[in-house]
Amino acid sequence: MEQYVIAMTLDDKIDVSSISTLKVILDQLPIKASSQVLDARNVTHIDSATCQLFYAYSQHLITHNATLIFLSPSDKFTTVVQALGFDVYFNYASV
Repeated sequence: MEQYVIAMTLDDKIDVSSISTLKVILDQLPIKASSQVLDARNVTHIDSATCQLFYAYSQHLITHNATLIFLSPSDKFTTVVQALGFDVYFNYASV
């Protein structure tokens, strides 16, 4: 089983009200590996603005030869991401 180094654990509620703070945090994360892993197991609320931010961040990582991985995403996370059509752009892993 692959070991993942978690760059960040996402809060339970991530939406437009916290997107500015989340963007600053993502911008400050060092890119030290081929994958940037965000733990999404605790997410109980996510919106389209956050999905758009994660999509933009994943595109940024590609320019650094890295990929964005959501570790153990919650059911709510995957349901919303799929409903909004972002699931094809995101990568997932489980522990």
